[in-house]
Amino acid sequence: MKGKYTVFIILAVILIAIGATFYFVMQFFENNPTQPQPTGYRTGIIVEMKDNSILVVSDLSEEEARNLSVEEAMDTGKDATWFSLTMDQRNQLKLYDEVKVGYEALDESFPAQGSAKTVEKLNE
Repeated sequence: MKGKYTVFIILAVILIAIGATFYFVMQFFENNPTQPQPTGYRTGIIVEMKDNSILVVSDLSEEEARNLSVEEAMDTGKDATWFSLTMDQRNQLKLYDEVKVGYEALDESFPAQGSAKTVEKLNE
């Protein structure tokens, strides 16, 4: 019985150590200042969210964004952009948040598309 208990304790410690290591490595790469920094920024209101992507439209108030459909918001506002996000970034945001999104490059499509390097909530 002592042997089984010891093996169980050792396995539990090893699993906790592996989990902690994985967590801290992910945190390091998420917040590491040596990662490529954004070359541009877009500020606007999140008018739609799908999976790990957000649609940000600038030059809209929160009230306008709430009252307009997505298509109307893209026509009324300026610089509509779909940004793909990490899970951590996505979990911190909700619909109609005002955000400042940092990116490296955007596609020339309409709406533009890019990958968010940084996301900062404004007016909290």
